[in-house]
Amino acid sequence: MRNRILLIVLGVFLFLGGYVVGNGHPNFVFAQSSKHGGIPKAYGHIVSAVVTPGGTSMVFEDSEGTIRFVTITGEVETELTRN
Repeated sequence: MRNRILLIVLGVFLFLGGYVVGNGHPNFVFAQSSKHGGIPKAYGHIVSAVVTPGGTSMVFEDSEGTIRFVTITGEVETELTRN
């Protein structure tokens, strides 16, 4: 009986000690904007996203009706012009 009480008390102390140490030094991480690999505003607004053999592509359409398939890294895969 005495060993069981000692084990429970030791477990409670370990739990409380871990709680105090874990909350003693909070780390805050803030998102930062990326300056490279962006997509120009001239591509227009995003219409959809599709899965292609090269990976995931986003579909953009500008005000003149040009449709562009752009990879996540910002590279233009295909460009279609409406007539």
